[in-house]
Amino acid sequence: MSLTRKVAFNTGFQIIGKIITTGLSLVLIAALTRYLGVSGFGNYTTVFAYVSFAAVLADFGFFIIMVREISRKERGMEKIVNNTMTLRAVIGFIVFTLAFIIGLFIPQYSMTVKLGIGVIGFGWFWTTLNSTYVGVFQSQLEMYKSAISEVVGRVIIFIFVILFIKMQYSLVVILSAYTIGNIINFILSMILGHKHVKFRFAFDFDFWQKMFWKALPMGIVLVLGLIYFKIDTIMLSIMKSSEDVGIYGAPYKIIEVLQIIPGIFMGNVFPILTRYITQKDKRVEATLQKSFNFLSILALPIMAGTIILAYPIIRLVVGSEFITANTVGTFFGQPATSVLVLQMLIVVVGLSFIVVLFNNTVIALGKQKELVTAYIILVLVNIILNFLWIPKYSYMGATVSTIITEILVLILTVRIVYKYIDFKIKYIVLFKALISTIIMGLIIYFFPSQNLFIRIFIGIISYISLIFLTGAVNKDMILSLIKKEKNDENRN
Repeated sequence: MSLTRKVAFNTGFQIIGKIITTGLSLVLIAALTRYLGVSGFGNYTTVFAYVSFAAVLADFGFFIIMVREISRKERGMEKIVNNTMTLRAVIGFIVFTLAFIIGLFIPQYSMTVKLGIGVIGFGWFWTTLNSTYVGVFQSQLEMYKSAISEVVGRVIIFIFVILFIKMQYSLVVILSAYTIGNIINFILSMILGHKHVKFRFAFDFDFWQKMFWKALPMGIVLVLGLIYFKIDTIMLSIMKSSEDVGIYGAPYKIIEVLQIIPGIFMGNVFPILTRYITQKDKRVEATLQKSFNFLSILALPIMAGTIILAYPIIRLVVGSEFITANTVGTFFGQPATSVLVLQMLIVVVGLSFIVVLFNNTVIALGKQKELVTAYIILVLVNIILNFLWIPKYSYMGATVSTIITEILVLILTVRIVYKYIDFKIKYIVLFKALISTIIMGLIIYFFPSQNLFIRIFIGIISYISLIFLTGAVNKDMILSLIKKEKNDENRN
């Protein structure tokens, strides 16, 4: 199987897996928002936002550096993976324990939030270890195995969360379902990854030191990136009420689900892109252009469809309470509810599709150090904007701050890539996809049915037809995925 077909197979398999896990996640959000209410869901959002900082510190760039090192085939895979796993276990234990202890001393947090931080911290420890196996699957172009283990883990979480809600347990008990599911996910990944790596603890401290210094710039970038992405929720939880966090957090959960999509694609492309760049292969430019085209074709209809259907989406997923709740009046004449937040934040999703491409390219180039300065600027801008706007505009101030910051991320990462690769994006496919998206948007906007699923289905069918009619997607693109290319990339 050629590399192109492997990417297509793995991406397709992961998309199927993500459709399943996304469906489960949306049902869980619906169940949790209705059971916990706006304030309770605000506590739920706060717990995950807080622990996500510890999760990034625990990873600290080791995942992406490990994948890059394996893809370059500079050293034995088993040595890299076992030492990385051991190092991450040690760092993860320390970081999540400290996060729990620090959380206990934050006076604005209720005991429910403090205990929830401990429970989710323990669950995320296993997710951190599991991502090491995800890196193995990614480097071997076997991400379908990661999809299998993730689906199983998510099903377990789903079952236990619904069970605990039925039994009317507290938020802390409900959060323990995530720990159970994450442990099972990790165990299954170990079983599926046994073919490539027979795990055993490894303490090569010289390797640890080298890995740490290689990962340090990426770790700093990840921490800074999470700060600009999550600090708004943390600042909201401290400066405003749990209701404000809930109204902001509900559409944010939907946004986080959608932002997984470009990560799936780039997770499969990254090892190939790294190999091409390392070998100075001319196919780098073609890979970047094809990736940009594919991500653009996906991003535009998601943005348009979500903006048009935001009201029924919020009503279906999180409930009418998040539509009628109104703590900050209006924003430029529009009721400031979760609907408006979703319509604005979906712009961030569209931008993130392209940001992921250029971010991964910078890392494949080994120029992640240059991201540090850029992200320091972004974090400062984001914190200042949130500090100025949250007291007055609450979650709407946080929303606008997030959009502005994401635009800056795109500009800065594109500049870094263009600095090292003599390559300019061609926008013809983007333009054709935009025309298709506008027509699709008009169709679903004026479609007479009020049923959300019917309108989504009509939108999908019309968009697929339109991208073929406009030539955004053509016969040659499809054939390249199902035919074995004459210049089979397997020669590498």
